[in-house]
This record gives sequence, C-alpha cells and structure tokens, in this order.
Amino acid sequence: ESHTADRYLLQFEANFTARGGKVIWANDADEAREEIYKIIERKRTRSIVKSKSMATEEIELNQFLESKNIEAIETDLGEYIIQLLDQKPYHFVTPAMHLSLEDIAKLFHEKFDTPLDASAEQLTLKARELLRDKYLAAEVGITGANFLVAETGSISITENEGNARLTSTFPKTHIAVVGIEKIIPSLQDLEV
Repeated sequence: ESHTADRYLLQFEANFTARGGKVIWANDADEAREEIYKIIERKRTRSIVKSKSMATEEIELNQFLESKNIEAIETDLGEYIIQLLDQKPYHFVTPAMHLSLEDIAKLFHEKFDTPLDASAEQLTLKARELLRDKYLAAEVGITGANFLVAETGSISITENEGNARLTSTFPKTHIAVVGIEKIIPSLQDLEV
C-alpha cells in the first residue's frame, strides 16, 4: 500500500515539475517552515496572503512567520476575523462561529472605524476592501490543497469564498502546503 502511494508521489512530482512547478519534501514541521521561509526570503517580501489550510495550522506557520517579521494575512473571512482578534480558530470549517455579529462589529469599529451598528454585509464589504489591497501587494500566496493528482501533476483546491483562487493566482509565487496523504492517482479519483 505505502509502496503504491510512494509511486504516486513520485509521479506527481515528475508531472508537476514538467509543468514548471517545484516540489520540496519536508520531513517535519521545522523543515516545512524553513523551506517556506527560504522562498519568502528569496522573493524579498514582507507580506504574504494565505487561504485557510489545516496543514499550515498544524505546522504553526503564522506564528513562525510573525517571529520573522513577515505579515501573513488570512484571507478566509472567518480566519481573518480570528487573526485580528489574535485567537485560535474555533473550528476548522467555521473558525469564527463562536462570535456574534455584535462582537465582530465591535472589533471592526475598533480596528477600522466602521459603525458600531454595521450590518454583516457592511462588515464583509469592509473586509473585502482591506483584503483586496493585501492581494495586490503580496508577492507570495500560501494555500493548502484538498488533493494532489499524480497523473496530471495537478493541485486541487476546494473553497467557497473565492479567496483561495485569489491567493493562488494574484501573487507571483504560490506555495501549496500539502500532506502526502492527499495524493490520488488520477482525475477520475477526484470525481469520486
């Protein structure tokens, strides 16, 4: 079983490399963080954008980048709110589920001077406006991935806000942080 998985990982690497990508294998969280930092250093950037990723949470990437004075902005709306509050996500799917509209309105009022009685729509528009500038300024975008497709050397990312698409396309460099368990043989397996 693991022999087969190894074969698919190598096939993914060959196909991904042929399409102009570069695969970096990391043995642990330390190695992964250091490799990511090297790329950011090479790009001489101090600001990056991120979309929600369990793998980057697990390796505590944000805290690490912060210690290196790199601004890593979470672009998922819930994650962005949690980051502004300096909290850990409440839940992976709904990171800000424990906060009320009033909590968020108060936070935005303090940070960005929006009205205290702002509606959810107004707060979302404000966040979009703030994040738009971050997308345009960022040299590097970091995402996770749902699957790595061996046969095509593709990275599959599923999302619902459009922020992962922007994070992987606006910045010149896209880093996907993915566990090796996400490998699948072919696009047909993706359908399943």
